[in-house]
Amino acid sequence: MTRLLIVLMCAAALGPAGRRAALAETAAPAAAKKPAGKAKSKPAARPTSTRPGRRDRAGQGGREMTASSATDVHAINENVEVTPFPSHAAAARKALSQNRRDQLDDAERAARAAHQDDRWQTVLFELRELDARSDAEACFWRVLSYYRLGQMARARSVRQLCTLGAKEESLLDTEDATCAGLQPAVLPEMAAAGERAPGPVVNPAPYGGASPAHLER
Repeated sequence: MTRLLIVLMCAAALGPAGRRAALAETAAPAAAKKPAGKAKSKPAARPTSTRPGRRDRAGQGGREMTASSATDVHAINENVEVTPFPSHAAAARKALSQNRRDQLDDAERAARAAHQDDRWQTVLFELRELDARSDAEACFWRVLSYYRLGQMARARSVRQLCTLGAKEESLLDTEDATCAGLQPAVLPEMAAAGERAPGPVVNPAPYGGASPAHLER
């Protein structure tokens, strides 16, 4: 209170300007003492869940519902019967038979060709996939090739495993005799131990005899 009186007295002495300054100074402490109103604060934002998979599960659920609905609309017919190709086995047998015939024809062409390098090795190569024991035609051309290569022992060994007709046996008997006449007096397989065996005599001439009977399989 004493301070206020002093301020007022000084203001009176200073005139109107002094009084305004004094009033402003006395009003400032009162404004400072007035409690300020509480500011309204915005509510804190609710934290967003960071757990993985919530949205994925929701999306999957929607897709599952869609798929389920589609299944209901378009029901799967479980009574459909799938019929395999009825001619598949027959077609496979036909292809194998044709492949065999092609190999036999190629072997015979090589045996009869006027000019053929490594004639009898070529014939054996064409027959490489055919079993002589169960295929009389393949056996005939294989035995013939060994006779022409001068391998009498091998030709006779393979010949014993085959089932040949009388015609084929007669033709191979002729080849056996021809091969024996071309070979040296001592056959390579008959050479004594430690004795140098002579090499076989090859007959490169084309085959001009009859063909073996064609047996389709």
